[in-house]
Amino acid sequence: LVIAIDAESASGYDTLASQFLEEAKKEVLDLIEREKGKIIDDNEKYSEIYYETPSYNCTVTLIATTPVEIAIDFRVTTYNFISFGKGKKVIENLYKDLDSKLSYKGISLYK
Repeated sequence: LVIAIDAESASGYDTLASQFLEEAKKEVLDLIEREKGKIIDDNEKYSEIYYETPSYNCTVTLIATTPVEIAIDFRVTTYNFISFGKGKKVIENLYKDLDSKLSYKGISLYK
């Protein structure tokens, strides 16, 4: 998921990227709360958040691809012996939830 903001809201690459990264991180933390997740680790150095819910665990990575874009990546592991695509469904629901909160640009834009 790649999202974008108004470039006129801040000046300088680092200022703009960090401002947008914080905005995206806040929305991700709100998403974790809505999912009734428990944050296990919030790694500022690598911009990763690891959390657990009763049915899955997830690592969220936030990457500033440009000064006005943040890529958000989810890696989900379900607790079922046979998942039947549950991980994919969880990821789709997480993206759908974020789409309603952040400006959505697209998926897989930088292959």
